[in-house]
Amino acid sequence: MNQFKQILVHARIALLAAGVLVGYAVKGQTVIYIAPEGSDAANGSAQHPVATLEAAIRMLEKRPAADSLTLQLAGGTYRLSTPLVLDDTSPIARWKQVEIRAADGQQAIVSGNRLMEGKWQAAGNNLWKCSVEGVFNQLFVDGKRATRSRYPNAGEWLEPDSINFGKHELYFQGKLPAAFEKIKGAELHATGMWHWNRQYIERFDSKGQRVVTVTYPGTEASYTKIGKRDRVHFENAKAFLDTEGEWYLDREKRLLYYFSKERPDDKVFEYPVLTELFRLSGSGSQQISDFSFNGITFEGTEWDMTAVERKGLQAGFWGTGRTDSVYAPPAALSLAWVTNSRITNCTFRNLGEGAVSFGDGCAYNAIEGNRFEDIGSNVIQIGYRRAYLGKGHPLHLDFEDAALVSHHNLIRNNVLDHFGTTDRGAVGIWIGYSHNNRIDYNRITNFPYAGINVGWYWGTDTTLVATNCHHNTIAWNDISKGMRYLSDGAGIYLVGNQPGTVIHDNFVHQIGGGFTITSGIYVDEGGANMTITGNYFDALDNPNEAHAIKLHKNAIPTMEIYNNGGEYRVHPIHTNPAYKYGKYAEVRLVRPPFPRLYGVQEK
Repeated sequence: MNQFKQILVHARIALLAAGVLVGYAVKGQTVIYIAPEGSDAANGSAQHPVATLEAAIRMLEKRPAADSLTLQLAGGTYRLSTPLVLDDTSPIARWKQVEIRAADGQQAIVSGNRLMEGKWQAAGNNLWKCSVEGVFNQLFVDGKRATRSRYPNAGEWLEPDSINFGKHELYFQGKLPAAFEKIKGAELHATGMWHWNRQYIERFDSKGQRVVTVTYPGTEASYTKIGKRDRVHFENAKAFLDTEGEWYLDREKRLLYYFSKERPDDKVFEYPVLTELFRLSGSGSQQISDFSFNGITFEGTEWDMTAVERKGLQAGFWGTGRTDSVYAPPAALSLAWVTNSRITNCTFRNLGEGAVSFGDGCAYNAIEGNRFEDIGSNVIQIGYRRAYLGKGHPLHLDFEDAALVSHHNLIRNNVLDHFGTTDRGAVGIWIGYSHNNRIDYNRITNFPYAGINVGWYWGTDTTLVATNCHHNTIAWNDISKGMRYLSDGAGIYLVGNQPGTVIHDNFVHQIGGGFTITSGIYVDEGGANMTITGNYFDALDNPNEAHAIKLHKNAIPTMEIYNNGGEYRVHPIHTNPAYKYGKYAEVRLVRPPFPRLYGVQEK
């Protein structure tokens, strides 16, 4: 009898592989097939796939739950009109194990983009215009981000001569053309050391050579303001169109303008209509477990200026005054109350905000073997909260309920390439009030600010505050080409008291480009009780200050800093003669003998 059952099971598996069986034909396993050319009225078999993820999930309402569920997407693009929300009330939550995956060898794309279908008309001076249905801040042409109209052009910036914060005025002597007087609806994009600010311009005054913003220039929550060395450009005006591939949207007339010397009819134009794609959320009483995304490409999300504009505070978070709420960037794929789940072999690209966030109660999950490219804001966020009101400091609000804390998550073997494309103050991997996470063997490259940010409490060197950020490990990562635009950051940035946190065997190199303060590893205010060892640093570039390991207002006696830069010693600590709180470890800059050991490893 046992032999007969074994033969029967093997026969069923063979038939399933051949695409003969439907739904839950194999005991304990349900497979629903999805293909762009399918029909939502079909039965979800391999021969008769449904066309959308939404239809596949609706089918589950009428099917008995089994042990394992697979939603398999054939190659093609699946465009969402609304985010797909899966929670503990969804029929999908009844399965013990769920996988949403791409068919082997096929590229399945889940997209928040809408195809532009209008016809182009010549508008003179190398401009083309086309009617569109939506309003958007991003445009993708043939799968690549197009440059929104800006002044000065990409790769250039202005530095203000002076700023009158009370009158919302920034002065740029001899730099504002007279034609700017008529511009309406433009935006100011500006650094403020480590802040990145996006806000509306009330008017250009070309005679007075000043720009007047609608609200206070930059964030009022920080004591560090926009200064004379900061970098400013303006976006979103037809008058700025002068470079191949630039675009501008007239929002009132719903007309898209595109600068091109050739007629753009043969190009594919897309714009995002969603700020997030998937939301997977259990609850404190019913967590979602054993859920996986495998081999999916996620693309096309929008960034939003919001009612309070986008005045950056730190690491992609924004806010206004010191007693006002702060906000974190949304993610294409957001998880809450999810455990023992995996995101593997996926691609995230062309996103206006973040890629993945782990919120309340996320534990023992893995983000492994994925590729992230052209991500607008924070790529991966652990310990995520969308908005909150800080206590005593705009960003300080630890979790009082331990069940809410994310912990024991793995971020391994991923490529993060070219992020912070819309929010230049963003970071690659952010861990807030969260513990026992491991970040290892990732390649993190091409970014304007910091690569990794761990910690979210700015303390002092004498008062050590315990938080839920502790026992995190950062190891064997290859971090390069960072701090390209902002200042006062690092390849790896840490802050606050973090008992048990270890930063070991990372290779941080080619870091610099902002006007001041570049570091390989930077431990900021209140840093304590962590270990930094076995790391290598090379090519740290800044005309004012560049250190392998920078220490600012740290409880240094509680820290272990040794055997970095290929040396075998406890590193001497020196003080910046111009600033008593500015210290750094004496570490030589040198490449590791075997660079291939760092970053992504072959399986």
